[in-house]
Amino acid sequence: MKIAFIIMKMGSGGAERSLSALSSYMSKTEDVTVFVLDGTDSFYPFDDKVNVRYLSLDSIPSGKSIKRFFAVVKRAFTLRKAVKNEHPDVLIGMSHIMSAYAVFCTAFTKCRAVGTERSNPFKFNSGLLITALRKITSLLCDGFVCQTKKAASFFPSSVQKKCAVIPNAVFNPHVFETAVPSVREKNITALGRLEVYKGFDVLIKSFKSVSEKHPDHTLTIYGDGKEYDSLSALSRSLGIEDRVIFAGTDENAIQKISQSSVFVLSSRFEGMPNALIEAMASGVPCVSTDCDMGPSELIVNGENGLLVPVDDTEALTKAVDRILCDKTLSDKLSKNALSLRDSHNIASVCEKWLCYLKS
Repeated sequence: MKIAFIIMKMGSGGAERSLSALSSYMSKTEDVTVFVLDGTDSFYPFDDKVNVRYLSLDSIPSGKSIKRFFAVVKRAFTLRKAVKNEHPDVLIGMSHIMSAYAVFCTAFTKCRAVGTERSNPFKFNSGLLITALRKITSLLCDGFVCQTKKAASFFPSSVQKKCAVIPNAVFNPHVFETAVPSVREKNITALGRLEVYKGFDVLIKSFKSVSEKHPDHTLTIYGDGKEYDSLSALSRSLGIEDRVIFAGTDENAIQKISQSSVFVLSSRFEGMPNALIEAMASGVPCVSTDCDMGPSELIVNGENGLLVPVDDTEALTKAVDRILCDKTLSDKLSKNALSLRDSHNIASVCEKWLCYLKS
């Protein structure tokens, strides 16, 4: 089977990590092409068997100008031509926007369009226009894949009937190379884009309180984004700038996170967070907000991680402090979280994808 994917760019995000791993695994048995609209090289590696097409399409102007409309149309037709030249059997859009392109590129062809929802459709870009685009696209797709049952519930019943719910895997191979340390570093870690919805402001405020009781601990946040300046200013205003480290994007971040005392996901909403999956599978004691959608499908509170309410600085502080003060709890969470290596391994998740696509 000839499988093709469309993605906007191959940066350091979760969808990009997923696509790199999925396409590389599928290329063992299938003919796989990846269309990257942005011409920038991939942050994550692809297997040599994957045909990666960097299209370097023109950027789309912002706003609601006529230039923006024609730029979108030009991009769509250029992409459609590139797809038709490869003759795939199925074309997968790796976001709600890319899913719309997949529908257009496969119209009146034998190629099937498969849409995906990789974020929280109830909250992410949830204006009227994007909501309508999501639902119309889902109806027009031949198939549809969501990461969680709750995400699937956003779509019309006819879409749910053809939808497959397939979670993210432990896509990072380095996770399986990490060993649980006998003595953990006095470091609290987090990973993700520096965006408002990731809740790093709450994490930094919480760390201020944690550091008063545990002054020998640091907070390291891996990732880049537009909130860097405001988050840096927040740490300075709280007087903890010397203990809050913004480490940027790092392809070896998980090895460093695996040695830390606690991993925190402070998000206000999520899809299915790769960062949390990888941290748990590395055996790090984890604290996560009980946000929509993914964490509660990964964490059994008190068994393999701790869940706290969204935007609750005090609850987050108490949860982190519990782990730092209670080695028995820390060891229990670490041991139980390691089971994700089996339940979310790349082979089983990719086989679910291939089985669905072939059906």
